[in-house]
Amino acid sequence: MGDSGSNLVAVDQYCPECGGILLYDAASKRLSCKSCGLFLTREQLSELRFRQKNVTGDDTRKKQRNQADYLDWWLKDKKEKK
Repeated sequence: MGDSGSNLVAVDQYCPECGGILLYDAASKRLSCKSCGLFLTREQLSELRFRQKNVTGDDTRKKQRNQADYLDWWLKDKKEKK
């Protein structure tokens, strides 16, 4: 157990699942989260972050569309009352 622990190195990145500290295991060439145990390669981490970024962008665009639709509805209602 002492042997595997010496291969772990803290990296300047955070877990995309829980925000915990990621440790790099040189033997397996994978990152693992100290908090939740997520275990993945650097490529998998990049892909996961890319997908999360795109989902966030989609949510932002959806929210902007909803706000624009609401504003159109609200302004239309005001015009009809006059």
